[in-house]
Amino acid sequence: MKIHSRHVIRGFLGLLLLCICSIVAVFVVVDFVGNTKVWLARPVEDVYRYYYDFLPHILYLILPIAVLLAAVFSVGNMSRHLEIVALRAAGVSMARILSPILISGLVISGCMFWFEDAVLPDANHRRYQINEPKSQDGNQGGDPLEKFNFLYTASDGTILYFDFYSGHKKTGQGITVLSQPRQSPLEMRIDARSLAWDSAGWVLRDGTRRTFGPGTLDALTFKELRFPEFRDLPKDLLDDRTFPEEMNIQELDRRIAILRRSGESARMLETERHFRFSSSLVNLFMAIIGTAMSVHTVKSGLARNFGIALLITFLYYVALRIGLVMGQNGTMSPAAGAWFGNMIFAPLGLLLFWKAARV
Repeated sequence: MKIHSRHVIRGFLGLLLLCICSIVAVFVVVDFVGNTKVWLARPVEDVYRYYYDFLPHILYLILPIAVLLAAVFSVGNMSRHLEIVALRAAGVSMARILSPILISGLVISGCMFWFEDAVLPDANHRRYQINEPKSQDGNQGGDPLEKFNFLYTASDGTILYFDFYSGHKKTGQGITVLSQPRQSPLEMRIDARSLAWDSAGWVLRDGTRRTFGPGTLDALTFKELRFPEFRDLPKDLLDDRTFPEEMNIQELDRRIAILRRSGESARMLETERHFRFSSSLVNLFMAIIGTAMSVHTVKSGLARNFGIALLITFLYYVALRIGLVMGQNGTMSPAAGAWFGNMIFAPLGLLLFWKAARV
């Protein structure tokens, strides 16, 4: 690696780390002060655990802004100190001077994609559990793992109805099972007192199994009946991760498949799945916009260029949120909604960089 490339990367990463630490500190302090009344009524351990699990989400929110600030000020300082002029006089192209920051932005985007899938969902899940209001008996209100009058469509099309199902105990009460292939008459009905999961799979207890044939009906009363046809896992029926922010891509795919075969809309989760890919690239485009806006600092001034870059970033975030909402409500397809902001501002960032690289 060339000396000037190491110099550019060192300046950019140093400012990036400073921006991240500063913004995170301000974010935590403001959030804590705003929720002081809540935290004074909670154990100190809950406060520590909450902010420990809140840090990944804060990092996810502020990293694009930190990348923008680091790019603007690192390139701006080089421009003000005439380092860019010296490198251009030495025959180094503008694209070559700025490429270390762009490569860093690309690496940061890749790391953020991994971070959003491997770290952020678990941290959000733990944070939501801490922040969930609890009843007097210590249980969380609105437990997502317990449902009354619960209807579930299995992966093979079998329909199950539960008077009550508990995901904690992996058991259901008052079970009705209907097996009816598409475009075919009803083949089987099971009515049972309970359904439970054990190491060997699902087992029905105290019920009757009725099998229907052409003009025939066979009924079998049982105390215990293995149910090998039902291959879905307990977490497929109910999962305590109810928000998209708590799910990784694999969990999103599983939940989308469950909603589709149940006849429910999966548009929100589909949009979130596509957004996982598009949102990670925001860091790269922030690096592109920041470097492009700071090349001419000597002529136009660092404050002016930073203000313009900040305005573009604000509009970028607005476009991202608008696209996300339109993808979720059906105005646009989930993929188009998730990529809406990038489709508008990525060409703008590339155009700005192309103009800056021609100098």
